[in-house]
Amino acid sequence: MSSLWEFDSDEVKLVVSDTELILKAVDYLWTDDAVHFDLFIPESEARNVRLNFPLNAQISELVAQDRLSIYSSDTTPFSTIILDGSDIHTLVQFGQTEAFATLSNDELQTKLDAEFRRISESAELVTPDILPWSELLTRLEEIVDSETRQEFKRLIEAARIENVGALDDISVAIVAAAHSGALLNDLSKWAEEVGLASTATFSRRKQNLEESGIIYTEKVPIKVGRPKLRLRLSDAVREVEVQGKDLDITLEGGCSEPTTSEESDNGSVGSTKQLDPTDVSHVNEDLELLEQELKEAISSN
Repeated sequence: MSSLWEFDSDEVKLVVSDTELILKAVDYLWTDDAVHFDLFIPESEARNVRLNFPLNAQISELVAQDRLSIYSSDTTPFSTIILDGSDIHTLVQFGQTEAFATLSNDELQTKLDAEFRRISESAELVTPDILPWSELLTRLEEIVDSETRQEFKRLIEAARIENVGALDDISVAIVAAAHSGALLNDLSKWAEEVGLASTATFSRRKQNLEESGIIYTEKVPIKVGRPKLRLRLSDAVREVEVQGKDLDITLEGGCSEPTTSEESDNGSVGSTKQLDPTDVSHVNEDLELLEQELKEAISSN
């Protein structure tokens, strides 16, 4: 194995305890359709796998394609081990150095294979309770529209995998829908059907984004009943979007001050000062680099 993520076998067994390695394993499968992973993780990581979006939807996709099986167990202390055919790889980390050391030991390989089977028999199979990623997007297009699907997919997939878990998927969906001028009612219906969020949760996030000056709503009259609400991006956000600038969407559903390009290069985290929706000039200043900051604030695998 010449690099951290290259394999000779199409049936690979991995034992990992590090969250970042779980993300990298899923990311690898997302780009290589010739490999199947049996992935063993600690029970403490199983909850993160089930709840973190879009990781959970991508895992559901890989499970549905029979390309990934995830097992969780705390019966054995976990270190990072990979069985790639007859090769054994163990992760070596020291300072800034990270690499896999390869062992060729037939007796050890036989023992580890047996241990994998033993653990998997008693381990819990981890299956996220969410639709597969492609099915989730298909339903979004059917219920809302194709433009919202494309924008939502673009924003999610542009994000960095190390930020999975910091993603406010609901706010991203609302911003994507506001970009296309979709109806809030349609978006809420989609989110509830696919298990992403309740109507009440969507309503709260919509209000947060309105108060932050990011979106606004227009009433759409109907013949019978209360008017529906159409989501729109505010003029200030639309202007900086055209200029290729960025917006930071946080877990709280609000919008925070983005990092500058210099801060991003240094890997530092921007502040989370709330925007003043009454100060348009401040919004324009704070929404610097809309595309890049979304990549940094919402991870996608």
